Amino acid sequence: MKKPSVTFFLLAVLALLPLGCFSADSESRLRALEDKQDSILSILRVMQEQSEFVALRVGWRPAADNKPKVIPVANSFTKGPANAVLTLVEFSDFQCPYCARLVPVLDSVLRAYPKDVRLVFKHFPLSFHAQAREAAAAGIAAGNQGKFFEFRCLVMAQYRSLDQDVYLAAAQKIGLDMNRFRREMALTDDVNKILDTDIELGRNIGVEGTPTLFVNGKLAEDRSFDYFAHLVAEARKSK
Repeated sequence: MKKPSVTFFLLAVLALLPLGCFSADSESRLRALEDKQDSILSILRVMQEQSEFVALRVGWRPAADNKPKVIPVANSFTKGPANAVLTLVEFSDFQCPYCARLVPVLDSVLRAYPKDVRLVFKHFPLSFHAQAREAAAAGIAAGNQGKFFEFRCLVMAQYRSLDQDVYLAAAQKIGLDMNRFRREMALTDDVNKILDTDIELGRNIGVEGTPTLFVNGKLAEDRSFDYFAHLVAEARKSK
């Protein structure tokens, strides 16, 4: 349970997010989904503990992989300074409800620590999400005009009903050149190559689902504002 002071601070930061990023109704649905996810994760955690117990009884346990991963930024869209003390690499899917729930948290971290945190976005569209690749292509088109993160904020809030009308409305709202956007939003072979490159990179470093976050190359242990705030404080101390 968050301390009241931290919760108040987080809500104050979220209040600064652009209007239209997440409606109250969308936020309520996402919180409900997160509660369900927490219940599922609790069950999975118990199952994992049971399997580890059995493994210990037979004298075997898989080694934890705590080594930092080398994750090239390449041509990925980024937000924040290149010399930030924390670099967050996010593998995400536009149609994933848990990715949508993470958007305002990451945005609040970037707003609270504009000089200390950098976010790098990697595409990881899941095969069972029918609109994930098309949405990613539209996101790349918005990114070509310098507004990837504004676009993904609007579009991920509508993960249940993604289609071209949603992409065009979001592009219009953030002031994109619509003729250029319409030309570049197509899921071409070049765009598929970008997506496949990110997916291959993710799989090579152990990404299995979305969202997956790495902090300075290490797999994130949490997704809360408090967690990232603590890491920033620790990184500042070690500078």
